[in-house]
Amino acid sequence: MLARNHAVYVIQITKNPKFFKPEYSEFTDGLIKRSTDIFHCIWGANNVLVNSKQTYEIRRKYQELAATNCNILLADLAIARKLFHLSSKRMKYWTGMIVEIRNKTRAWTNSDAKRYQEYL
Repeated sequence: MLARNHAVYVIQITKNPKFFKPEYSEFTDGLIKRSTDIFHCIWGANNVLVNSKQTYEIRRKYQELAATNCNILLADLAIARKLFHLSSKRMKYWTGMIVEIRNKTRAWTNSDAKRYQEYL
């Protein structure tokens, strides 16, 4: 799963003191939290059995929260790039993962809207 792999990636790279200085641990902890939140929201949405308007809304809320957290994480990465002098290669890879997660989550949300039209 892409979101899980991304969360693991963030946990692993932010623990490298060569790039992510310990004095900024509060910021890096935030990157980890946001990344795991994205995974948890996607996991949560995927585990909602849609059989009513209420359950559809719960699933959609998780999906929307995951996409919103992706956008916030992209903004945080703009700060991280300056703060930690991250390479263009690392930024391209990392932001690419987040954009892919966000785009797939949005496509999933749109697909669900068609699939569960009866609950709208």
